Amino acid sequence: MLFHMRRWKLFICGLLILIAVPAFSALATEIAESSPSLGTDDVPSNLTVSVQLDQEGKSITATFRGGKGQSLLKKINLNVIYPDGTKVNGVLGNVVGESVVLQGSGCGDQVMGTSYYLNGQSYAFLNEKMHYISGICPADYSPYTDPCAEIAASPAMNPDPVQDIPQNKSVIIQANVDISTIEVQFRGGFGQNMIKTLQVSRIGPDGSAETKNLGNMIGDEVTFTATNNCMDRIAANVSFIDGTRYHFYDEVLHISRYQ
Repeated sequence: MLFHMRRWKLFICGLLILIAVPAFSALATEIAESSPSLGTDDVPSNLTVSVQLDQEGKSITATFRGGKGQSLLKKINLNVIYPDGTKVNGVLGNVVGESVVLQGSGCGDQVMGTSYYLNGQSYAFLNEKMHYISGICPADYSPYTDPCAEIAASPAMNPDPVQDIPQNKSVIIQANVDISTIEVQFRGGFGQNMIKTLQVSRIGPDGSAETKNLGNMIGDEVTFTATNNCMDRIAANVSFIDGTRYHFYDEVLHISRYQ
């Protein structure tokens, strides 16, 4: 009799475990999917920074948590984008623990952050989807459709692999975006005096390309008009007097997406 009772206890325990495991898995999946991370720029390891997001009702608190790039950080611009496209902006400094409270909608807002550094560089490092809060968000809200999603999916927006230039022939250029104008400047390099031609191309999402010759004096510049309000691609090829040629720069630039 005692043997049968033990068998029944083992059977019941096993049944409870089988019921509990799927329930736990479903909860874990729901939590993991509630705030998915979206695409961001590839930030150099020495410039990484961290921002913590906390949501309470419609309020979103962003707190600076430091990072290797803290000492070079100038500021962090934050944008909360509602599902209907409404935008709320905020700014963080480079002091660990500094925070700013942004007013959200509670309807699954998108929070974006761009870090700006003392050397003039900037990176979109934060792109998070916040929670949809039942009871706060209107039942008839319409999700925000990213107008840049289709452009980002264009094959023309996939950069080609770049080639490594030998150190003794290195070439440096810098591409900046000013609203709808793309500026590409020559910044020097060990190969400056060996350059024969330096060609820069602006490639649109439809595959159209515009190419200009960039001079090899530091500060020389070429400008392009952006083809859209989302993103364009900048590629550069350099030829040297010794006959060698390199495709050394190829990047997608974000235009005035959230201005």
